[in-house]
Amino acid sequence: MDLGIFDHLDRQDVPLDEFYESRLRLLERYDAAGFASYHLAEHHATPLGLAPVPGIFLAAATQRTRKIRLGPCVYCLPLYDPLRLIEEVCMLDQLSRGRFDFGVGRGIVPYEMAYFNLHHHRARSARPLTRSGFPVAGRRPAVCDRKEPRRRP
Repeated sequence: MDLGIFDHLDRQDVPLDEFYESRLRLLERYDAAGFASYHLAEHHATPLGLAPVPGIFLAAATQRTRKIRLGPCVYCLPLYDPLRLIEEVCMLDQLSRGRFDFGVGRGIVPYEMAYFNLHHHRARSARPLTRSGFPVAGRRPAVCDRKEPRRRP
């Protein structure tokens, strides 16, 4: 059986830089203890929302861990431009040396979607990730230039 960690970077009563550093040290210990994966929740404008852009925290984690798989629980697709998200995922795949897990969803908390002027029932059709080709006339983002991803799906 593989064991993983599901995490919220929830508000603590310490300075934010100390909070992030302590969480990264904890993640190093998860890696050393042999946990298989670490998945981070994306929340916005809530006490659970100290990682509103999970990729930034996960990029830091790629540099402090060696074996544990890393990823967001889901990227809330309606909040992302498809090209920008593709570039982020390609970069995280490379930084993690193939340990990145990619998860997507539409978001679940109505008031969080409302902060972005999205209605949670209509969010499923907003900004689809799948398009025919890249948004810029077939050009691939430079970060995705490798013919093969580090990890095959």
